[in-house]
Amino acid sequence: MAKEGGTLQTQSHTSLLIFDSQGVCSAAHPAQLERYVGLHFDDFSFFNKQDVCVFTTFCKQAPYITLQVELEQRTFIATAHWCQGNQSSLVVSLSEHFEGYRQRSNAERLEALIEGTQAGTWEWNMQTGEVVLNERWANIIGYTLDELSPISIDTWLLYAHPEDLHASDAAFDRHFSGEDPVYQCDVRMKHKQGHWVWVRDCGKVVTRTADDKPEWISGTHIDITQRVHDLEQLTQVRNELKTIIDSVPAAIYKAPFDEPCCFSFISSQISHITGYNRIKFVQSPHWWREHIHPEDLDAQDTQTRHWRKEGAQGVFKSDFRFRHKDGYYIWLTEYSQRMQTTANNGQDYLVGSLTDKSENVSLSNRLDAFAQVLPGMIYQFALTAERSWHFPYISEGCTRIFEVAPEAVQQDPASLLTKIAHDDRQRVVRSILNSAQSLDDWECEFKVELEDNEEKWLFAHAIPKRQLDGTVLWSGMVIDITDRKSLELTLLRESTTDPLTGLYNRRHFNEQLQQQLARAERDGTHVSLMIIDFDLFKQINDQYGHHAGDIVLKEATMQISAILRKYDIFARIGGEEFSVILPNTSLAQARHVAEKVRRQVEHCHIQAHEHSISVTTTIGVASTEQTTAHPGALLKQADNCLYQGKHQGRNCVVSD
Repeated sequence: MAKEGGTLQTQSHTSLLIFDSQGVCSAAHPAQLERYVGLHFDDFSFFNKQDVCVFTTFCKQAPYITLQVELEQRTFIATAHWCQGNQSSLVVSLSEHFEGYRQRSNAERLEALIEGTQAGTWEWNMQTGEVVLNERWANIIGYTLDELSPISIDTWLLYAHPEDLHASDAAFDRHFSGEDPVYQCDVRMKHKQGHWVWVRDCGKVVTRTADDKPEWISGTHIDITQRVHDLEQLTQVRNELKTIIDSVPAAIYKAPFDEPCCFSFISSQISHITGYNRIKFVQSPHWWREHIHPEDLDAQDTQTRHWRKEGAQGVFKSDFRFRHKDGYYIWLTEYSQRMQTTANNGQDYLVGSLTDKSENVSLSNRLDAFAQVLPGMIYQFALTAERSWHFPYISEGCTRIFEVAPEAVQQDPASLLTKIAHDDRQRVVRSILNSAQSLDDWECEFKVELEDNEEKWLFAHAIPKRQLDGTVLWSGMVIDITDRKSLELTLLRESTTDPLTGLYNRRHFNEQLQQQLARAERDGTHVSLMIIDFDLFKQINDQYGHHAGDIVLKEATMQISAILRKYDIFARIGGEEFSVILPNTSLAQARHVAEKVRRQVEHCHIQAHEHSISVTTTIGVASTEQTTAHPGALLKQADNCLYQGKHQGRNCVVSD
């Protein structure tokens, strides 16, 4: 506390109470008291003089007292101090007691937030060139900070894409000048494995020099590679769908439900159909009806009245003649549907389409011709309320993708389903049923198995629409994504495995360890961990060469893999150091497995070139039975056991 400007000051969330010798309470900060404690200071007065006498006598004997009190279901720490003078008084400082996460400092909470967002952080002194990076900054491009040392502004210049540096400089200039409140730029950075990683680079000037030049700037790197790739794929799919929509010879419109001829929007296709400028349809409400053939106008009005009388449910369809700009009549087919919405002042509206059906070539024939040039298959798929299904339309692309003729699929829809890989079949069917229930767009990636053991990866997208009889009709397309999927799987495999042994790498191991510990804690089971180190492996490299050493590691790890279960996670975490995660395994069981591994390697004679090489292992074993279910604690326990084994003469298993 401090007295400043004649007013008594206290720390935030602290209230000050003053009692006189009669037990009457006044508060230096009654507003603060009510805000943080929820009680008025009058509520703290002693109930009788006996309470005052007992408490003040106790305080005189011990001038400083600290108590923990419960107020309004919250915990407070009360510090009492007896003051003697002309008027003796009791001063009580009341502070709320925080526990757990709220007790942590702002720096600790900020560090947890940064770690949780997987953000790389950077700090740059623009005047000196000094740069400070965190470990995640380096991890995003496949390195550790030690590998990037020494760190300077040249580190950024070395790994950023040259073409993106210009955009970055321009973004910095806008921020420095005050045009932009923060610096932000999406840039590519060279990954250790050779590919480019997209990062969102954001920052802000923190300090300026005496002459107002930017000094320290701090910011973050967020890996947005997957997001960029997803957007590219989404853009490609949207462009393909737009091409289809633009090729459909129909005009799309929107109109108020109560004034169906007052178009608020109509697509430009109406000009190709009728010869009139689309503005004519929007600006002249009654002009549309004047151009409908008189014989058809009465019939259309009768159909419309009946549809509205029945509640305007489902899709309204009508055929009528319309006078073209050149004077002749064309046949139009109109489909419209009532849309109920709380927007537009709660007014319902119609959406619909107008198609010229008088053309010599039918829409079906044109769609077939268009489908021939598409890089995939377009189709309509129907699922009835009784769960029977069929394809009302399917293009010739079916033959190219599934190796089944469209006619065969329409006769036997199951012939298409059987082409889907067995492991994906149930997932595909489940996603279709979910789309039928929610009427959300159906999107799915799946694998098909064709003749001669050929496999393809396909991406399907379709838009569902419920019909009057309850049938759900999807319209969409399927494209071949085998090349992209193959590259994706290759990159995933390379990012999670060790290139020499084919085992998981340290990064994947760390992710799996966290997941397995979380699963074990949820299921009430134990996870055990083995750290395996090949004894005196440097001598093998020195005596027989590194290539022979590589052969020994590959052969020995194959022998170990044969002992492990399918769901055990075997990873290379260092040069000749390996680790195995054993889910749902007790310490005793893990020690038994470790002993089998040790014996198997000990009795293994590995042929490397012309040499027969023997090797032994020392294995440290730890389990959540003996330590907390935290990755760091489990690794430390296993590593300590390994260290003990080395000092006990190697070629042994140590578990405690």
